[in-house]
Amino acid sequence: MNLHIKQKLSFNNLAKALLALIIFFKSDLLFAQVTENISNIGKLTVIITGFANDNGNCRFAIDNSKYVYEREDTVWIGKVLPIVNKQVIVVIDSLEFGEYAVRVFHDENKNEKIDTNFLGIPKEGYGFSRNLKPRLSVPTFNDCKIDLNSNMSITIKLIYR
Repeated sequence: MNLHIKQKLSFNNLAKALLALIIFFKSDLLFAQVTENISNIGKLTVIITGFANDNGNCRFAIDNSKYVYEREDTVWIGKVLPIVNKQVIVVIDSLEFGEYAVRVFHDENKNEKIDTNFLGIPKEGYGFSRNLKPRLSVPTFNDCKIDLNSNMSITIKLIYR
């Protein structure tokens, strides 16, 4: 009878040890997944300068694809920000590594659109990531995309015509 009890206890101990090993490996895999996800996340700081004044606000858009960038009815992340001392600083934490394009404009009269003259040339300041100065049309996503693969900071200087 004692032998039977020893075998039962031994089996229980083995089952507990196996369960502990399974939990250990599962938690290690979960930790590895969380660590991998965290290692693919960065912070983007965008410093926007060159505002003519502090009137109105800054309209900020960041797009994560050509498809979203080219649509006029949507942005991936959009913000309306106050202008302080003729500049705006935007910090986006927890941004997945990848390609992004930023565009901004100075909405001086707060009418939620960029005002243009009769030729379609903007009357309010505007800018793009990589500080591209458009000639005849808005730069493409590929023209102004940035590659976020760590924490990074970019500066956009507004253009007035």
